[in-house]
Amino acid sequence: MDTTPQWNELADIFACSWHDDQIPEAAADNICIAWPSMIKGMEQSLPDKVAMTALDYGCGGGLFCRQLQTMGFQVRGYEPSEQLAAAARSNVPTDVLITSDPQTMRSDQRYDLITSIMVLQFIDNIEQTIESLANSLDKDGVIIFAVFNPAFVHDNMAGRQLFKTADSSNMAHMELKPGIQIPFYLRSAQDYR
Repeated sequence: MDTTPQWNELADIFACSWHDDQIPEAAADNICIAWPSMIKGMEQSLPDKVAMTALDYGCGGGLFCRQLQTMGFQVRGYEPSEQLAAAARSNVPTDVLITSDPQTMRSDQRYDLITSIMVLQFIDNIEQTIESLANSLDKDGVIIFAVFNPAFVHDNMAGRQLFKTADSSNMAHMELKPGIQIPFYLRSAQDYR
């Protein structure tokens, strides 16, 4: 199922920009919880980031692309929602390529680093996606990603706040705006391995 139209309808939430010291509300979990762990993992795995290439898969509003570029990476962002990709383009320096075209993302480019923050749980065919990303890595490349904590999802589903009751044993729906439900796949760490 193509959920791009739903993500376009959520662009006003996720197409945030970051000004001064105020963290945008929609990106706060990513910036305050996921970014520090991901940056630590990158520093341990890739200590010399000069001239290394990075892809942020599902880059949303492009804030982590900007962070990667600041850290010294040559950055490309992939975002299938054209409205979010447009927002990302306005949030990053001009030398950061943001695309919503999967062919441009793959091209002949090999990446030293592929990141993905709070994206993989929305993808149905995770095996194919991870295989495709792994095939885009340079020989010694690294994939670092963050997904929602399963306990957070289960606790939230009990109160029917952000995540709605599961349709099956591994699929629920996220609803940030009334009537806009996006399939969400409940996976364990083993599923991602």
